[in-house]
Amino acid sequence: MTIGGYRVQWRRLGMVVTMVCLAWMHGAALQAQSEQVVEVTIKDFRFVTKQSPLRLGYPTVIRVRNEDAERHDFSSTMFEGIPTQIEKDGVIVYGRGVGGAFLDPKQDATIRFDMTRPGRHVFRCSIHPTMTGELLLLSAEAV
Repeated sequence: MTIGGYRVQWRRLGMVVTMVCLAWMHGAALQAQSEQVVEVTIKDFRFVTKQSPLRLGYPTVIRVRNEDAERHDFSSTMFEGIPTQIEKDGVIVYGRGVGGAFLDPKQDATIRFDMTRPGRHVFRCSIHPTMTGELLLLSAEAV
């Protein structure tokens, strides 16, 4: 024998469990699409890079910080032909011809893009030609 109120409670519990499962699945999907981040510090006239393996087709963020007492440039051909956004000094620049950013001492910049070309991509300082670094971008199948 069932009491009407008792049945309603089970129905509510089932709805709550279903909603929690859907929210968890949605959160996992959002996390899978989250940005991959590369930290680049300019120090002692060198690029010091911290990154996990980068994959194609995912939003990519490069955070560059100049710790030197001199001005440097972070530029690369990897941004050619793809939509790129650079945030620096409260200003956002975006487009397909953005090549990089100049950074004064103790200044930083954030570069956002979706990489579509696999391979090794070199970045450099145009002011100090001996300063170079690289990012390796893998296709999803290679991971």
